Amino acid sequence: MEFLHNSPTDIHALIVDDDDVDRERLTRMLHHGPRRISVVEAASRAEALQLIRRPATHFDIVFLDFGLTDGDGRDLVPAIHQELDPDCPIVAVTGNGDEQIAAAAIKSGMTEFLTKKALSAEKVAASVEECMAWRKYRQDLRRAEAELTHRSMHDPLTDLPNRSLFFDRLEQHCARARRSGDPVAVVMIDLDRFKEVNDSLGHAAGDMVLGMVARRLRANLREVDTIARLGGDEFALILQNIATHEAALQIVGKLIKLVEQPILHDQRVLYVGASAGVALCPQLGYAPTALLSAADAAMYDAKRGIDKVVVATDTLALGLTAIDRPVLLEEFEAAMAANEVDWHWQPKIDMRDGRITGFETLVRWNRAKGEPISPEHLVRTVEQSPLLETFTYHCLDRVLAEFAPIRSAVGDVTLAVNISPRVLERPGFVERVAEKVRLNGIDPRSVTLELTETALINNPAQTRRVIESLLAHHIQLSIDDFGAGFTSFGYLREFPVGEIKIDRSFIARFSESRFDQSLVSSLVVLCESLGIPLVAEGVETLETRQRLVALGCHYGQGYGICPPIPYAQVMPWIAKWYVSLPGKTLSA
Repeated sequence: MEFLHNSPTDIHALIVDDDDVDRERLTRMLHHGPRRISVVEAASRAEALQLIRRPATHFDIVFLDFGLTDGDGRDLVPAIHQELDPDCPIVAVTGNGDEQIAAAAIKSGMTEFLTKKALSAEKVAASVEECMAWRKYRQDLRRAEAELTHRSMHDPLTDLPNRSLFFDRLEQHCARARRSGDPVAVVMIDLDRFKEVNDSLGHAAGDMVLGMVARRLRANLREVDTIARLGGDEFALILQNIATHEAALQIVGKLIKLVEQPILHDQRVLYVGASAGVALCPQLGYAPTALLSAADAAMYDAKRGIDKVVVATDTLALGLTAIDRPVLLEEFEAAMAANEVDWHWQPKIDMRDGRITGFETLVRWNRAKGEPISPEHLVRTVEQSPLLETFTYHCLDRVLAEFAPIRSAVGDVTLAVNISPRVLERPGFVERVAEKVRLNGIDPRSVTLELTETALINNPAQTRRVIESLLAHHIQLSIDDFGAGFTSFGYLREFPVGEIKIDRSFIARFSESRFDQSLVSSLVVLCESLGIPLVAEGVETLETRQRLVALGCHYGQGYGICPPIPYAQVMPWIAKWYVSLPGKTLSA
């Protein structure tokens, strides 16, 4: 018996067969292959189950016969994948070579199919190599998913939880506080003099300062607490069991002093300070958004005053949620009634030939009075108000009416409209959407509703029902900002979505990041296998566009193609765009 002693790893194989001769024959063939293989044999289904369930048991590959004396060997497949290893390849080795049986075996979760009559050492060795390659691919994919999940929920600079993960944890803490009364403090921290460091010493120095502050805060918090970077020089904390105003001032005050300790960088001593705002739960209620807003307002109060830490009071919280927000919503409702809310249009193209494939519509509102409001702030405010349903249907009425002449002029293009997951809960939502599409004379196949990926898994059963109901009306649903939330690749197989859009943050780092390139490659393979178009958001440069096409991602949108533009500029832009393309005209 010969082994290749330079083989990097041994392979541990399990053979399940009730025929002693067949087991011995297969074992001999395995040992004659180029790999070092250790073999464990099981003569029955029961014996195989004992081996699979034995503590610390590990098998890299399982050879499985169907006809066992105590049952069908195929019944072992779920146990192997659930209790042994979800990526363990299973090779069917049976006396029946029927093609239908082989296809059924593969469909049931087996990796390879061999017949005993045609068994040879060469075929067995080839099967082992195929299975090991398949296992490595599956493990690499899981690692990529795990890294994607981590990166989508953590800040890339500090590796702290990001806004999405922070808010998810805050919601859990608020729910627990409502049930059991456990107190929680929500803290917002903003650095002082950080802009001076960035402006005078550059972003590398600023990044070093942010990293140092993050490490100091994390090292001095308990494991049960949460610290996140929300963006820029803004950090947020969740501190458990902080019940009083005094306790909050004492603990957060110590954290501020840690931040204020000098930082040595490139033979310079840097000093940054910090201001903090605290909101206590349950004193200010159990609503995560309101608590975070109250802490944010208290933090700005600290920046304006002498105290470095300010604890939000009922007056401050009410001032934020009961005055500014209603006034804003009242103004916005009046603006909708007067048709003073607009939508900008951003094209999506086939990056291989420049053909326009669709448009995404994005809300814009210029307030007649008061501070300018960003689209993100506007959407967040409306989303948590009674105006959500009115806004959604007003949006559909406007953009569907505007889309009709575009589709007539350009031809086969699609319209994408962003929707809130909360509106999915409203009775008759799908029917009202379908009716508005019909009344505007639009082919429903050209209409796509975009939903963020985090919304996809918050209520998967309900989301699936809505998607299936939309499909019954020939309306597609797109997953927007994929990679920014918590969705795993597995969810893409479970929901009949019509499009995947990669979050712009991955495309922004695309040229420098091998991980982001690997992510796109993995998504291309998965989407091709599922027949789902893949769209890259945030395409800014020709180089990025060419790299994406080379990897198989054919569709894109971004400022490098065209920024969101007012509706009045859409038709002129289309005409100019097609003039720049060889062999294309507006009527093409």
